[in-house]
Amino acid sequence: MSGRLDHTRWLIGHTRRLLAPLGIAVAASVVGKALGVALLVVSVWALTRMAAGADLSVAGMIGLLVGIALVKALLRYLEHYAGHYVAFTSLQRLRELFFESLVPQAPAATQGEAGADLTERATRDIDRIEVFFAHTLPPMVAAVVVPAGYVAWLALAVDGASAVVVGLFAAAALLLPALAARGSWSNARRVARRRGAIAAHVADDVQGLPEVLSMGAGQRRLETLADHDDDLIAARTRAGLGTGLRSAGATALRAAGLIAVLLVAQPSIDAMALGLAVSIALWGPTRGVDDFVTGLDSAFAATARVREIVDRPALITQADEPQGLPQRSDVVLDRVRFAYPGTARSVLDDVSLRFDQATWSYLVGVSGSGKSSVAGLVMRGWDPQGGAVTLGGVSVDRLPLDALRERVGFVAQRPTLLRGTIAENLRLARPDASDETLWEALRAVALEEWVDSLPGGLEHRVSARGVNVSGGQLQRLALARALVAEPQVLILDEALSQLDGPTLVLVRERLAASLRGLTVIEISHRADLIPDDAQVWVVDAGRVVAQGRVGMLRATDGPFARLEARG
Repeated sequence: MSGRLDHTRWLIGHTRRLLAPLGIAVAASVVGKALGVALLVVSVWALTRMAAGADLSVAGMIGLLVGIALVKALLRYLEHYAGHYVAFTSLQRLRELFFESLVPQAPAATQGEAGADLTERATRDIDRIEVFFAHTLPPMVAAVVVPAGYVAWLALAVDGASAVVVGLFAAAALLLPALAARGSWSNARRVARRRGAIAAHVADDVQGLPEVLSMGAGQRRLETLADHDDDLIAARTRAGLGTGLRSAGATALRAAGLIAVLLVAQPSIDAMALGLAVSIALWGPTRGVDDFVTGLDSAFAATARVREIVDRPALITQADEPQGLPQRSDVVLDRVRFAYPGTARSVLDDVSLRFDQATWSYLVGVSGSGKSSVAGLVMRGWDPQGGAVTLGGVSVDRLPLDALRERVGFVAQRPTLLRGTIAENLRLARPDASDETLWEALRAVALEEWVDSLPGGLEHRVSARGVNVSGGQLQRLALARALVAEPQVLILDEALSQLDGPTLVLVRERLAASLRGLTVIEISHRADLIPDDAQVWVVDAGRVVAQGRVGMLRATDGPFARLEARG
């Protein structure tokens, strides 16, 4: 497990270009807190001088104090402005880094991960790191520099004994959070894990609400959530106890420091007054460390969770010298062997498939036979452990990843729409697509009349995940979105499964008529809905068990006919 110093290096390393404004925030904090101490020290010095009969101008002293206060206020504003500029810009950079690391690795990097937990890391965890940039380095530097400067002044200009006492107690106040660091760091990580578990549980309940209710599992899910809440309460209580004990220790140190100054500076009223003034005024800078240390532990715990994603070894890597995209768009799997990471069982075993350019081919099999894994390998969601996957005669691992995924379109069985208009969803891959291009795609999937009937047409708003459209409409909207991107290979992974028979036939006819030259690979378990003249491959338990024209396979009592009989 990485420690604080390692996390600090990592955070600064990824935000190095912001060191200049961070330096401004640090300088403003040091000078501002020094002026804050000066307000009390100058006031006490003036009062002791005037009490001793010195001729000091009251108006002049008031003017001096007002000037110090105004400059301090301006520096306080500058510290916060520069610090938060650094913080918010850094959070933007960290989110970019998070998605830059995650998106190219999907779906391999997201398989087995709770979506809500990833969302928690990308949003709230990164937000918690704001403490590190905005509220850590400036007060930490000021907490060391300002007390050191005033203790030195106290020793040289006022009283050495008082300076020693003030210095010792200021140092103790700074060391107290460090002594409690291991416990607070452990507590912060525990709290972060509990928050992630609650976020994942709630998201699963919301997404699976119909199933939870239909199976009568609501009470059990609530009891599990209550258990998660109890774990979080226990973790936060433990963290709060540590914070309270640390705060009590700091208060005791301040009281003891005042008593000690009174004891060592008794012979001199001036030394006693200035020593007490410096001791009290330094509470602010030294308390700054204790104020941010709890938030800093939470920030480091959040950093650890973000780094688990960002620093994860890449499962899919770019070729050192990628080749240009080929002109052809035929797809070939040659003796491919594949097992998902962390599993021993092969999902595909010595599988060879060929999908010719500008043809509509089918890949069929029962659930779990390995069909969807083929789609993942073509798009380099994963890489096979053996064999080769080629596009236009070039191995897909030699092609630029972004360019490959632009060339190969993919529509899943359960697609997702984003909250927004139909047009915004269709333009997801091509923001510059014209309205006519969108209507052409809608006509190809037989949705133009339905969209035209909606209030606003293309500007009609759909909800997140498309819950205000039917399953068939959702699948066809996702298919139209893929068509707008103009791929050269289109993989339909059970992407028409929600359509009734006549609608399915209509959509296939329109697609075939409008997409000449496109290589289509349709993955399905419904062998009975495939036309006789289509080329089909049948897979079972990770192996190819039959292939050929559908009409010929229907005429024999083989794997295809048995699959068709299942319905």
